[in-house]
Amino acid sequence: MKFLIIEDEPYAAQQLQEMIAGCYNNAEFYPVIDTIEDAVTFLKTARDFDLIFLDIHLSDGQAFEIFESVHTNKPIIFTTAYDQYALKAFELNSIDYLLKPIQKDKLEKALQKFENNNQSFHFTETNLQSLKQILSGQKIYKENFLVAFKDKWIPVSVESIAFFAIKNGVVMGTKFDKSVVVLEERSLEDLVSQLNPHLFFRANRQYLVSRKAIKEAAQYFNGKLLLSLSLDVSDQIVISREKSSDFKQWMGK
Repeated sequence: MKFLIIEDEPYAAQQLQEMIAGCYNNAEFYPVIDTIEDAVTFLKTARDFDLIFLDIHLSDGQAFEIFESVHTNKPIIFTTAYDQYALKAFELNSIDYLLKPIQKDKLEKALQKFENNNQSFHFTETNLQSLKQILSGQKIYKENFLVAFKDKWIPVSVESIAFFAIKNGVVMGTKFDKSVVVLEERSLEDLVSQLNPHLFFRANRQYLVSRKAIKEAAQYFNGKLLLSLSLDVSDQIVISREKSSDFKQWMGK
């Protein structure tokens, strides 16, 4: 196995090399690259390596700038010291990463995953655009869900869903055409962090409602609000007195 490490911290690069060598007796390494410019030059010519370890932040900019100048079909594992918000974005974009300081057991798992299915380690133009937005401070919100149906996986757009509800611990989305899909998310909290807050409002513990599905909100007992949607719902969707002011502000945006 031959590896390319793009990293501008000498100690981090050396430590990573040593850990990789501990996993592969036959590991070979190109000299460490520490700048975007040198990485572009190298990737334009070199082809005989198996896997890239790429640090997000390099001395002369963000690593994604490399792919604006050169394309590579080689699999990549990103290394990053980002916070949990950014890591969530990596996960949503199906990008493989290791969090610094890199732990040996995490590296071993990543390498095992690479050997089992290295297609999941390929970086795409879609990934590039999404992560550039993340790094510029623009949060990326989920646009589609992949839903299991019999022996198939079906894409379902977020815009097609009128509301999400949790029933007996299962998160379900009801579409505007009244069909229902079961989602892999374990809680509505998971969805709240993934969806654009301008488009969806957490009405209560059971319901997360699309702005487009709301027909009206009526005054209810003790300052609460009762929502009416453009399609039938088996339960009453009640917004608490504490959240009613937030809801009115949200609807007025």
